[in-house]
Amino acid sequence: MPRKARKLSSTNIYHVMIRGNRKQDIFLEDEDRFRFIKILKKVKQKGEYELYAYCLMSNHVHLLIKEKNEEISRVMKRINVSYVNYFNQKYQQIGHLFQDRYKSEPIESENYLLAVLSYIHNNPLNAFIVKNLKEYTWSSYCLYIKELSHQDFLIDGKSILSLFSPNKERAIDLFIQHHHQNIQWKSDIIELQEEDKKYNQSLINEREAKQYLQNYFEKYNLELSYLKGKEHQSHRNNLISYLKLNSSLSIRGIANILGVSATTVYKI
Repeated sequence: MPRKARKLSSTNIYHVMIRGNRKQDIFLEDEDRFRFIKILKKVKQKGEYELYAYCLMSNHVHLLIKEKNEEISRVMKRINVSYVNYFNQKYQQIGHLFQDRYKSEPIESENYLLAVLSYIHNNPLNAFIVKNLKEYTWSSYCLYIKELSHQDFLIDGKSILSLFSPNKERAIDLFIQHHHQNIQWKSDIIELQEEDKKYNQSLINEREAKQYLQNYFEKYNLELSYLKGKEHQSHRNNLISYLKLNSSLSIRGIANILGVSATTVYKI
């Protein structure tokens, strides 16, 4: 079957995802992550792309890239081939490291650009790896909040911050707020979240789901009974959506652990 042609972006900006073959880890230790970032820098130094965001997870990578002198396909080929050669030589492996081709989604609007930016940086938080985005070393989030002081050669973040405010300090404050607010994702972001649950740490049973709820309630100073009040509907809806996407629980099962009706879960 011939490969489906990729959708081209009129802005030349893409959300790119690279995944390990058969869900295998593509980073086994920090040295591997350092090497991948080094490869990103090396390819970028040739003026082939601008990089707005990245996040390295154990078995997949998210990149927010803008084409420059080279098409995105050639850029990703250089990045992937360099890393695969390094990985296979180091671990004495042969064959495919990545799953199929990389996946790319065109970014056609400013709103969607900012939504994807937040989605990429929130990956470790949504996967329950960290409780605060500042704790995760392997994404570009901390480079932004550190004002890009020594990382301008890797992240082209000034144009992103300018979308929030012309004042640098104000822009960083709004950038942080944007990443912590409850964003109403577009349908294609929801689809990405559903796909990512296969790679991120998933809530596969009721016990793990209850642990997630406990941590969520501690973070937002909530109690289970609060979810029935109108003032906490946004939290209730977020929890329903998250559990539906990231667990094998039925609608009735989600309703039981949240203390709401199955009808409410079904509607959300």
